[in-house]
Amino acid sequence: MEDTNQHYSCSRGNVGLLQRNPRVILCGEVFVVIVSQNILYPQNVQVDVVNTNFTLRWSWGSENDFSVTFSDFGKEETTDWKELSGCQNVTVTECDFSSAMTAYLDSYNVRIRAERGEEKSLWSTISFIPDLIAKIGPPGVQLESIDGVVKINISPPEENQNRKMWRNDKRFTYNAMFWENSSNTEPKSKTINRRDTIYDLAPKTTYCLKVQARIISERKVGSFSPVYCIKTTDKAWNVLPYPMNVEVHALNMKFLLSWDNQYDQNVSFTVQYLSGYLKRLPEDYSDKWITVSGCENITTTQCDFSSDIVISGIYFLRVQAMNGYNKSRWSNEIKVDPYEIGPPSVTVSSSKDSLRIHLTPPGESENKSMSEFYDLSYRVLYWKNSSDTEVKNFFKLL
Repeated sequence: MEDTNQHYSCSRGNVGLLQRNPRVILCGEVFVVIVSQNILYPQNVQVDVVNTNFTLRWSWGSENDFSVTFSDFGKEETTDWKELSGCQNVTVTECDFSSAMTAYLDSYNVRIRAERGEEKSLWSTISFIPDLIAKIGPPGVQLESIDGVVKINISPPEENQNRKMWRNDKRFTYNAMFWENSSNTEPKSKTINRRDTIYDLAPKTTYCLKVQARIISERKVGSFSPVYCIKTTDKAWNVLPYPMNVEVHALNMKFLLSWDNQYDQNVSFTVQYLSGYLKRLPEDYSDKWITVSGCENITTTQCDFSSDIVISGIYFLRVQAMNGYNKSRWSNEIKVDPYEIGPPSVTVSSSKDSLRIHLTPPGESENKSMSEFYDLSYRVLYWKNSSDTEVKNFFKLL
């Protein structure tokens, strides 16, 4: 067997011979290193990306051979190979090359080989685009227990970092898993905002929670945060109960909020609303709630808030009960998504062999026609008034 570790000069006569030999690598204009078949090349090479943290991992068949080191080189599609900082002459089967990555939408190639002295293994190469394979790291979580509820404050992944894989924090949605800290309790899942509240918890009870970030449009699901636990406070006996069973009844652009009358004393109510987009912003929105017109200090258990709602956007509403200076905490917030379309108005006239149908768009009688907000089409069902007649239908565009 010929010596596979010798060096050949790069004379004109030797270059052709060496280039035909699959065990050699041309390494400049001075000499050629012949690759050793005695060293296994790295296998199962993988790139793991979490946020802007890049780790190269591989397996190697002779992991007990401590005389072997590994070196990595990387390049973009249109550049030459460069040494990866942090991945030269390493003795373990992984390395961090985060500092070498700056353009996360570009395509990269990374190659790695094993080295023992002058002997070099074959290269193992992997290609990747950081933005496509990146995973979302865990968000930051802060909890506060107050008035029998748990308030949550979420910090998006990579907050306060100069280098970011996810530059638009508003794309994130958050999923929380929470459970009572006992052995027989099943975790519950809840989609939450950056600032949110978990209601209907037992007093003086420890609850645990973990949160993950998601980007729905890219089908990316991040890793969970560490588990945080907090004990709820007791409900004070002299505090006015907060309104319960708050519900929204919506049809076209008419919106009615109702709640239970659970009070033995004379109380009044105030209703407030919040534009939904504020919950996706990092700023505190606690002073952005607006009192609904005509629903301040009312004595009925319902509120018509149609005049405060426009078609675009999501809203949150809450109710507070008051008896003199004694006030309840605010009720559980309820989400309003104004997209409930009611039926049109229909008038029918007939002639000898036809029906004339006149359709009025939903909401027009309340001077808020849904045709102002949507391109409506209508489906009309008609049939002969007998038991064995097939129902027919046609579509009408207006």
